Amino acid sequence: MRRNLAVFSLICAVLLTGIGHRKPSGPPATPAPTPTPFAVPTAAVPVMMIYPFAVNGDADKKAGDKMAGLFLAQIAGAGGVIVKPIPAKVVARTDYLSDAIKNGADYYLSGYMTPVGEEVALVEQLVSTGSGAIIWSSTAQVLTYGDALNQADIVRQSVINHAGRVEAQYRQQQALATPTPGPANGAQTSIGAILGLIKHVAGGRKAEPAPTLAPEKKPLKAILVIGHDGGASSLQHSLDRIYRVSNAGIESGDVVADTRKVCSKFPNITVASGETKRERTRGFPPSSINVFTLRMYNCQGTVFFTNTARSGSLQDAVDQAVAAYVSAHPSNS
Repeated sequence: MRRNLAVFSLICAVLLTGIGHRKPSGPPATPAPTPTPFAVPTAAVPVMMIYPFAVNGDADKKAGDKMAGLFLAQIAGAGGVIVKPIPAKVVARTDYLSDAIKNGADYYLSGYMTPVGEEVALVEQLVSTGSGAIIWSSTAQVLTYGDALNQADIVRQSVINHAGRVEAQYRQQQALATPTPGPANGAQTSIGAILGLIKHVAGGRKAEPAPTLAPEKKPLKAILVIGHDGGASSLQHSLDRIYRVSNAGIESGDVVADTRKVCSKFPNITVASGETKRERTRGFPPSSINVFTLRMYNCQGTVFFTNTARSGSLQDAVDQAVAAYVSAHPSNS
């Protein structure tokens, strides 16, 4: 009996000892919260406005709107820049900054354009509305549709660069897409034709070359052209449509002496000579055009006809002068 009581006491002592060493119970531990990913702020896409280009000279003023529309379509279609619609109402140049700010634009583009023959001299100014300062400007000669698109791409890249954007991050597409190149607006299409300026040639209206006559219908009296420069070549080409023409093959610098020399062998001819030079045009931006002076000599070395024409194209200036001679002397008499 005593032995059983001792065993029972020993077992109780062991159990009590184990309970004394157990950790106190409590509420279950709360797991650590999952970290929330850090949201990287996305920079706003820059917004710009494009105002119609001012057109110098007597050219169609609507060409400035067309050029602005071409820039808008190219920049918006390429993405990375939001382009606001061109204002429906005329905005004075002095109000461009306040108007752009009112429309929420970060930048605005404006400029001037001057038709020079089949080219367009283009002056562009890109302004930050935040500072009111011109951040980029350029003067370029634009001949083709592709040239104009390249200028628009440069403007777009200038906006992106100034805004600190990375090109690959901003490809937002706009509703207006770049016109699909085709017969009417391929990359090599004349920008003057697209803008409706092809008939407005600096220094005068573009001459329509006279139709080429069949050899048997040309006047019998021939014309010899004196000179070997580009003007003489253009002159011979233009005169040959109506008259029997060849090059005298001499050029001493003294046209009167050269005329008398060739007339000693060919007494029944007319001698044609031309003088070409470049002339600065008025207005902004500064540019220059071709000036061609046609002089027709008889065999005595006397000038009996002269005409001066101006154009952005040398051949057009020559054609204008020749057209005047054809009108005055259709039979070369």
